[in-house]
Amino acid sequence: TNMPRPVEAVTAIVMLLLLSSACAQDLVRSVHYEYRPIARGRGGGGVGGVVPGVGLSVLSGVLLWWNEGRAVRESRMLRRLLPSLVRLDADSPPDPTHDGRLVHLSGPLRASGLVDPEWGLQRQGVLRLRRSAEVYQWREERTETSQRVSEREVRREVTHRYRRTWGRVPVDSSRFEAPHGHHNPEPVLPVGDTTFTATDAALPGGIHVPAGLVAQLSDYAAVPLAGAGLTQPTHLPSAAITGVGTVSVPFQQRGAALSRPLPPGSPVQTTDDVLRQSGEAGGRTGSLTLRPAGAAASGETPPLPVLRGPPPAPEVGDVRLRWSEVASPAEGVSILARQGRRGELLPWSDEAGRGVYRLVRGVASAEEMVQQLRREERAKKWLARAAGCGGMALGLRLILGAATDLISRLPFGIGPLLAALTGPLATLLSIGTGAGLSAIIVALAWVRFRPLAAAALSAAAAAFIYVPAALARAHRDAPLAPRGARAR
Repeated sequence: TNMPRPVEAVTAIVMLLLLSSACAQDLVRSVHYEYRPIARGRGGGGVGGVVPGVGLSVLSGVLLWWNEGRAVRESRMLRRLLPSLVRLDADSPPDPTHDGRLVHLSGPLRASGLVDPEWGLQRQGVLRLRRSAEVYQWREERTETSQRVSEREVRREVTHRYRRTWGRVPVDSSRFEAPHGHHNPEPVLPVGDTTFTATDAALPGGIHVPAGLVAQLSDYAAVPLAGAGLTQPTHLPSAAITGVGTVSVPFQQRGAALSRPLPPGSPVQTTDDVLRQSGEAGGRTGSLTLRPAGAAASGETPPLPVLRGPPPAPEVGDVRLRWSEVASPAEGVSILARQGRRGELLPWSDEAGRGVYRLVRGVASAEEMVQQLRREERAKKWLARAAGCGGMALGLRLILGAATDLISRLPFGIGPLLAALTGPLATLLSIGTGAGLSAIIVALAWVRFRPLAAAALSAAAAAFIYVPAALARAHRDAPLAPRGARAR
């Protein structure tokens, strides 16, 4: 067997030590022992769960009552939409006789375009433009495991892992468990999303579509930066284009690593030429140039330089920017709104304040849009019902947990045995009673608006409550058959 040479062995040991040190730096583990005696009760929270259980049950009942009232009002409002709706032609100018009416329109939506003034990005004809800034930073991930080591102690192991990643929300490293070596500096520019929405969008007939409706379009597509006209901000001299849709802003002034100013007399190179060399230009015609140093002496804002070669590895504190846009839908849009005095589309609402203000992509009839509103309302109604019913059952289980806890304290070893039997029964009773009480609350909310449906629901609720209670009583009163007894 060939033995490694001393130099190679020492090098391998040093690399192993460095790797171990780096892994130890990004992984912090702590062990704690806590005094936590085993609880006798096996119920859902013991005596201490009574107050939270009562509060959760009351809140669930309030949620169910409010949701049913809201659902009835929404249903009535949606039923009145079609009879009062006016169908307009998007190619016709605004008709003053329809001012204040609920109108439906379908047609192409056009706007002049949007500009990101900080970076000089201009996009013609788009409806929305979004700039997303992310910072490269440390992020802490916390995991915890617990293991009982005795009847009175629990061993709790907490692990903090640190990794570097891009994020749109700055992370405060001073709150880390191990902030040393994982410092996040202040980003060189604000991170997050900045959105621009067209305020001059209009239909062919001249009806103005305000930004509140345009903002309902959210299918963004990436903006290619080649030839987009990005300019160099004066306070960010190291920013550079590092790909078709990305601008990198290093935290340290690594401008030389990203882009070197061209000396006077150097050949001018377009953005598309640089991207085409890396196979990313897609055959577009270049229009953004890298000017020689001093070319902006005439007062013009210099264009953003382009990286030559692969981008360097990011460092903590670096910021990258990407742009995305919502173009005017080729299939047009459909709108439900109220026509204002000067042809502007405004939110429509009924006497109770329930309103409609909707824009969807594509050509959809008024009936289709109203049906979509009904589906959305139905989904919200059942989601709130499920949350209220689940909260009611959980609250009752916490309350019944006190009884299970008291039973578990009976002497002579009988308590734990009885608690093991009553625990599943308490869970079954909580589910059945919670569903029954929830149905009763829903039925009471319907009494005023839907008396027949309320009567049927009340009968079903009574069955939900009676059946689990009857089963529990029958199980409790059933006599124990003697051993060896035969069925006759």
